[in-house]
Amino acid sequence: MPRIHLLDAATSNAIAAGEVIERPMSIVKELMENSIDAGATQITVEIENGGISLIRVRDNGCGMDEEDAKNAFICHATSKLTSLDELFSLHSMGFRGEALASIAAASRVTLSTKEPLAEKGTRVIYEGGKFISAGPVGMPSGTTVEVRDLFYNLPARFKFLKKDQTEANYIQVLIERFILCHTDISFKFIKNGKTVLQSPGNCDAGSALYSVYGKDIVASCRPIDTCIDNITVKGFAGLTNIARASRSEQIIFVNQRLIRSKTITSAIDAAYTNMLMKGKYAFVILDIYMPSQDLDVNVHPQKAEVRFSNESSVYRAVYHAISNTLATESMSVNYSFSSGSSKAETERTTQPAGTSETIRETEALQTIGTKEREVAAGTSETKNVSSVPVLEKAPDTSKEPEKEIKIQSPDPAYTLASEKQSIGYSNLYYREPETEYVTVPRNQQDEARPQEKITHAQPDPVLPELISQNKEESMHELLTARVIGTLFDTYILLEAKDRTLLMIDQHAAHEKVLYEKLVSKELAREAVTQPILAPVIVSMSRSDISFIEEHVDELTEIGFDVSSIGDSEMAIRAIPAEIDPNHVSDAFIEMVDEWMHASRSRKDALILSLATAACKAAVKGHDKLHDIEIRGLLEDLSKLKDPYHCPHGRPILIRLPEKEIEKEFKRIV
Repeated sequence: MPRIHLLDAATSNAIAAGEVIERPMSIVKELMENSIDAGATQITVEIENGGISLIRVRDNGCGMDEEDAKNAFICHATSKLTSLDELFSLHSMGFRGEALASIAAASRVTLSTKEPLAEKGTRVIYEGGKFISAGPVGMPSGTTVEVRDLFYNLPARFKFLKKDQTEANYIQVLIERFILCHTDISFKFIKNGKTVLQSPGNCDAGSALYSVYGKDIVASCRPIDTCIDNITVKGFAGLTNIARASRSEQIIFVNQRLIRSKTITSAIDAAYTNMLMKGKYAFVILDIYMPSQDLDVNVHPQKAEVRFSNESSVYRAVYHAISNTLATESMSVNYSFSSGSSKAETERTTQPAGTSETIRETEALQTIGTKEREVAAGTSETKNVSSVPVLEKAPDTSKEPEKEIKIQSPDPAYTLASEKQSIGYSNLYYREPETEYVTVPRNQQDEARPQEKITHAQPDPVLPELISQNKEESMHELLTARVIGTLFDTYILLEAKDRTLLMIDQHAAHEKVLYEKLVSKELAREAVTQPILAPVIVSMSRSDISFIEEHVDELTEIGFDVSSIGDSEMAIRAIPAEIDPNHVSDAFIEMVDEWMHASRSRKDALILSLATAACKAAVKGHDKLHDIEIRGLLEDLSKLKDPYHCPHGRPILIRLPEKEIEKEFKRIV
């Protein structure tokens, strides 16, 4: 009896649906991508009961004729490509022709569509993958897809859906992602009959960011707009005060496709090296454009991942785009008594205006990444958007628990950081000329075309004006400030000319100065070996010993002289000149651990040990410093690339304006 047999159409369609349709959010994603490919400038998403009872996606795109409307439900029927060769030069969002067929196999679907010049439209109905009917319908130009009773015929998949509120949150996060990338499209999200999200669609990235996150986040973001190695990187780099506890707000688009990429997240981490404490992740929104032939988008069933032909070029472009954007920015912490903590801490824990749903199940948003939400009991579930965000309404705030301070390991940024590139720094809210705003073509026949500004009844959001110091101004303030003295023999107190109190952690400042010197010597290959009078004996596991023996030559290159003296002991007879002889064992063991067990490169592992060495050698709290020593430390600090964070990511400099002090003494209200 044969064991291999063909599956029936119902079973094969259900399997295909399982690959593409994971939850209501998956359907919304596929349908919005189809709308974008159709050239829509307005997309409305309406759901009921988390999208399980109803999903309706309506657009004003090009529509379809009757024949195309019927063929759209056939598996692997697509207008996006005609041959295998075209798969590697795609400019469209969708291309597999699986979306409608998979959706129809798992729900009841009604598609209504009309071309702009057609007298009437076409309505096609499917239920559980079976064709029900097709006929004419009166409607405006565009396409509307209604999906009802998701997984009604697949109870095994239905039971894995989460609560209606949770499923609705996933959809809202997805739409927010699309708003941030497709700024030329006006998106509207209606949940259970109430509009909870709407974007202006005015081709302005700052307005899109505002409509999703509100003014506080906008004020703490800096625009990115660079082109390196034929790779254009746009978007926003968040300052350290809005860092998050997860990567939920590291949003990445490649050719306007929402993806995840270890290469890009590694570049983000590298650009923020030593700026963030361990367990904190930068707020970054990246919109990357590159030739379509340089990436493969057909590597994931849900198109959530891409493969780059040259990952190092992508890494370099992202790293330099972010690091050059932040290079001129002052990262000093402005302190306020009003909230009982620094403004930075307040901004870091401030939610986007109007956000109220909680999303904690990170596995459910593997396609788009998760977004943390916090909600106070009894608050409204809707986002306050009456087409225009209200600036005057302050967002809710919540305080995060304090995190344990741990050392943050440097990433392979320093190799890239040594490359000198001059990249322009744009203003906070860039608005490109309407006749020059060019997007990736939405199908193979389209040419890059100027995007027309969409006219809405509502005015565009009024973005907040940002007043801040740049790095040059901040360092000039530091060097011209009057030294008051030290507090607790730990914090240097200075009075700036603008009547601001500056407080500097002397240990963190000296530690960063030493660390930068050690790293620069290592990068310049100026490693100098210092012999040790008496060998330092280090006990290690046999696997560690074997690893070290295999890499003796590499250890010699960076200044170590080591040899095994038994099955589980190593003798260290010489060390790099930068390592403190009193902490040889700790530095060596930490380096080997990072190199071997954390899969870091030899250079990264050494740099991490240098951070520890700098910490050990720096002046400590309660060490008394004279004025001349303070001035020397300030001079050295002002010359650093990042004088605002120690190697562990802790702040070095805090600013307390006179106004905040006067408020506390009730001299002003």
